[in-house]
Amino acid sequence: MNIAQITVSGNVGADPEINDVNGTKVANFSIAVNENYKDKSGNKVENTHWFRVEAWDGKQGGLVSNIIEPYVKKGSTVLIQGFPTQEKYTDKDGNEKRSFKVKLAGAGSLLRMASRSDNASNDEGQPQGNTKTKEELDDNIPF
Repeated sequence: MNIAQITVSGNVGADPEINDVNGTKVANFSIAVNENYKDKSGNKVENTHWFRVEAWDGKQGGLVSNIIEPYVKKGSTVLIQGFPTQEKYTDKDGNEKRSFKVKLAGAGSLLRMASRSDNASNDEGQPQGNTKTKEELDDNIPF
């Protein structure tokens, strides 16, 4: 069975919203991905694409409790890998729309990368679990 996954890297738009769903913590937040290029006329084009993210604490390690809640804040640069889902909703005018969301649960993972606002001398150390700093990620690139 093949299950699609998506990887997104960008900046968190607002502090994650943490909720309790039947005793399990769930975090919802959005990631902004900036796209910059020049069009055929040579004009600079800047677009921001938003990805909604829903992360669940799993039975094996608390992604929300141990990583997202204490370390992911507005402006944090993150790289996530999860499962793309599409949801239907009705807008305020009664039109049916579709929304795209990346879900992190079970096999989904979140790799947090250091942002400019992070304090390198954090007494609590780096987050544990499926996380790596940007420097650690750069060290693993084979080129």
